[in-house]
Amino acid sequence: MSPTSKKGSFMNVEIAQRLAAMRREQGYSQEELAERLGLSRQAVSKWERAESSPDTGNLIALAKLYGVSLDDLLRIDEDVVDDVAFEEKDKHATAEAQAQEAAVRANEAAVRAAQAAVAAAQARATAEQAHQAPPAQPQPQPQPVQQPYYGAAPMPQQPVQPAQPQAPYAPQASQAPESYDAQLRRPRGPWSTFPYPVLCVLVFLGGGFLFGWWHPGWFVFLTIPLYYWIAHIIENDSNYRANRR
Repeated sequence: MSPTSKKGSFMNVEIAQRLAAMRREQGYSQEELAERLGLSRQAVSKWERAESSPDTGNLIALAKLYGVSLDDLLRIDEDVVDDVAFEEKDKHATAEAQAQEAAVRANEAAVRAAQAAVAAAQARATAEQAHQAPPAQPQPQPQPVQQPYYGAAPMPQQPVQPAQPQAPYAPQASQAPESYDAQLRRPRGPWSTFPYPVLCVLVFLGGGFLFGWWHPGWFVFLTIPLYYWIAHIIENDSNYRANRR
């Protein structure tokens, strides 16, 4: 720390002590002074502990409140400076001693860590040697000789059954589909023998004379092949032929 910075810190501590002393002389508590200045009690406490410094506006307000000038408010005595310097020197020496003690402890911790690392390396090497050593071969155990049990009846032997020959696979003859000629030779049923074309002619003439449906009525003749196709399907159905029998 430079002499200028040390002097500045001494002045801050001395000003903090002077502000606290003047507040006590005026009979104010920290709460009352903070209320007069429109500040918090923590701000006044930081001034008196030299953790922060009041700005110019607060210094002027303090001088007016105490009835003194700014020079008297910020006046520094040489004795106070000497006391503060001694305190700062003592603090510095204490900090150096604490730093040296911390360095010694860190060195001891580093030594212990190195010793632990060496012990771990030795244990790892021992484990690797034990792993690389060939495993011990187990000694063969003599097998007990099983003595025959005299007097026991022998187990009867089961006769071996000869394999039965399997019959050759004979595919079933599938029923051949009936030919178209056979279907034609089959006797015709009532659906095929019904005079459906005559019915269509009667419907066409009746609709034409009675209702004048000559033009749309001829569509009825287009249903003749459809009728015989449906009749052919019905009469060739096996269930239908079985019911007729």
